[in-house]
Amino acid sequence: MKKTTSPDSRSLPFSQRILKWFDQHGRKDLPWQLNPTPYRVWVSEIMLQQTQVKTVIPYYMKFIARFPDVDNLANTSIDEVLHHWSGLGYYARARNLYKTAGVITQQFNGKFPETLDELVELPGIGRSTAAAILSLAYGQQQTILDGNVKRVLARHEAIVEWTGKTSTLKKLWKIAEDYTPANRTASYNQAMMDLGATLCTRTKPTCESCPVTEDCLALENQLVDSLPASKPKKKLPERNTIMLIIKKDTDLLLERRPSSGIWGGLWSFPEIDSLDELDQHCRQHWGLDVQSQDTVETWSHTFSHYRLNVKPYIVEVLSGSPLVMDTDRYIWYNSNHINKLGLAAPVKRILKSSSAK
Repeated sequence: MKKTTSPDSRSLPFSQRILKWFDQHGRKDLPWQLNPTPYRVWVSEIMLQQTQVKTVIPYYMKFIARFPDVDNLANTSIDEVLHHWSGLGYYARARNLYKTAGVITQQFNGKFPETLDELVELPGIGRSTAAAILSLAYGQQQTILDGNVKRVLARHEAIVEWTGKTSTLKKLWKIAEDYTPANRTASYNQAMMDLGATLCTRTKPTCESCPVTEDCLALENQLVDSLPASKPKKKLPERNTIMLIIKKDTDLLLERRPSSGIWGGLWSFPEIDSLDELDQHCRQHWGLDVQSQDTVETWSHTFSHYRLNVKPYIVEVLSGSPLVMDTDRYIWYNSNHINKLGLAAPVKRILKSSSAK
């Protein structure tokens, strides 16, 4: 990549060059920018964690249409929240949204706190997210350091250590604070996020269009493609499970997963480790008599810390079998639940690909 210079901007401070670029090229019509209330900024920031803007926009629009403010969100059910989140992944984000909405309505009379210390005490809100709410919605001078900003600063300052290290994060926070201007902080923070999302991208960055390219140390030292440094890799462990697709007539048995762990709080198929004594297991745990059983194609789902190999197993039970009575944990899923229950994307995949539709 060829390093370019701009005589007009070479002497300008970092933040002024960023703001000048933002005024000409920054994104100003994203849905959460049009009416940046603390609630709307909060929802967008949580959704944008680990997720690209183009993926978030349709989810955000539907979510805000259904839950237009914090009171609406607090007064719904976790099932409906998870249903509207289904497909975005990282479901702890949705559970924390629901928890925080309850705290804000009960402890803060429905109004978002206006201090960093109060915001970071709320479930799912870290330092950078809190700063984004305070700067974008309240106009405060606050420093953000999300994934995009980390990438821009790691390259500009040639930070060669993995950005997840505590010492590296401390260094990046100091750099970010030094660059954050007292004026137009909201525009600057949005500009930094935009710069990382549109120009200083993870792969194939557009350095020739960057407003701070003339003093980018990564570009000067030909380190752009290697920064930010990747997390040291470890071989992903694998786990195996059997998902029982239990059918009674046209209904399917679903089990609510524990609130913590993968797909927390979502409805899923019951899982077992072995098919040994399947008949006895169904009778003992659910009072169901097995009529027939069959398997469908095994598939894998990769999480950040392990790979899960899922073997779906269709089990048809007699129509006269008793209903499962623990409705807080189990439910017979049918067409009446399609738009009401939070289902993990992998469960939807099985429903679509198997004969258990």
